Amino acid sequence: MSGFTPEDAPADHAATPAPGHGEAQDAALDAVEPERLLDGEDEETTYADDAIHWTKVYRELVDFKHSLLNVAEKSVAAMEDDAGSEVKGTDLKVLKAEAARFERRLAFWQVRANQLSGPSVTDSE
Repeated sequence: MSGFTPEDAPADHAATPAPGHGEAQDAALDAVEPERLLDGEDEETTYADDAIHWTKVYRELVDFKHSLLNVAEKSVAAMEDDAGSEVKGTDLKVLKAEAARFERRLAFWQVRANQLSGPSVTDSE
């Protein structure tokens, strides 16, 4: 036993209730579904502003997942072998799958934005 108690958890985690089993399972499956679109996302849009919007959204999501991966990978290095194995076998796999999905969606929207408004619109993003 590590001696960790719920009172040792950071206060900001206490304000976020844990999802129920079914809700957590659905969220995990949604997170790694390769073809899942975000609410409001329309691949068939004819508006450059929509494509640019989704390029920005996915850029933020890619950056966020990469920052989580960096923290997680550094933390794993300092963990006991059993704990590190668990994180590598679950959390890191999910984070990498999510990052890969976001990267694919970002690439799609970069191409789509360029199709709708001409080259260089998203090149600097």
